[in-house]
Amino acid sequence: MAITAGLTLTSGADDLTSDALSLSVSTALTKAGGSTAIASTSGLARKTTVSTDQYTLYRADDYATVTNANKVYLKNTETASPALYFTVTIDDEPMGRLYGGDWAFFPWLATNGVPATFTAAPTLSWGDATDQIVFDGVTVVLGGSGSAAMVDAMVATKYPNWTCTEHDSVTALYTAKDSNILYQIEEGTTADQFVVTTAGSGVITTARVTAAVASGNDIKITPSTTGSHTLESMLFYE
Repeated sequence: MAITAGLTLTSGADDLTSDALSLSVSTALTKAGGSTAIASTSGLARKTTVSTDQYTLYRADDYATVTNANKVYLKNTETASPALYFTVTIDDEPMGRLYGGDWAFFPWLATNGVPATFTAAPTLSWGDATDQIVFDGVTVVLGGSGSAAMVDAMVATKYPNWTCTEHDSVTALYTAKDSNILYQIEEGTTADQFVVTTAGSGVITTARVTAAVASGNDIKITPSTTGSHTLESMLFYE
């Protein structure tokens, strides 16, 4: 059974128009151009903010499809105040402000970006089992001897923002989990993002494979004040 969304607009005479206004519309949320009901949702959620930083509600990478019949519901749960609002942006372009009690329901075109990839080759001397590298906040400990052993350790490690696979026996391939991870490893240098801890002469030499291109239309909110404020949201997607 399809989810139905409705909107009712009413106004007495002289409020907005010379006659009373009464408008009511509703529609079933379906996949693009058809009668098949949208079957997936993020679930009703609340985001509490505590600063005037920009917060990402939905990443386009996670919901991109060919047809994109996505719909988004947002509501500012706070008390009405001219000083308290959330600025809603898509592709970092402001859509508008939601003041206390305001809500919005709109379509969303989610498109993929291009995640960054790069190779990382342990070179020179990796001979001590205690040799380490630090990348993406994670410490990788060499479990054997030589560059191939270091690659094995890099591949076996879990990273918060990257995945790592074996490019060849002495080279690892890192792929960003999100196209919005834009810090780029520079080609042909010992990467600043890799910290090598070793008594020997081991280094990590990197080469860019794919430059990152951020997904252009993440949905973000920016609160107007630093207090604790809550926005309610729900995404319907194919």
